[in-house]
Amino acid sequence: MECFTASEIDEIDCLWRRLPIEHMWTGWATAGEAPEQVWIFRTRAHWRRFPLTKTVRGYVLSDEHGRRVFRAPTLADLLQAVEAVPGLDAVVQD
Repeated sequence: MECFTASEIDEIDCLWRRLPIEHMWTGWATAGEAPEQVWIFRTRAHWRRFPLTKTVRGYVLSDEHGRRVFRAPTLADLLQAVEAVPGLDAVVQD
């Protein structure tokens, strides 16, 4: 896994702050100065945490069981994918 840079963390924060207050994706969290993982939180019927990791080809969002649900080349593309995750029926494979 690759580490997230400070500018990527800032971009994640910017993207999520642009979401409307009632949006189902409620926030994100991470630990450390150069984290290998960012957690994306959502709520609908209950809270769920989706791990986000960085690879050499972009970003990978997994479900709470560690199954990859989306890969995106940029964080902006990831945001579009995040909004689609609750409607996905299948896990995306490599």
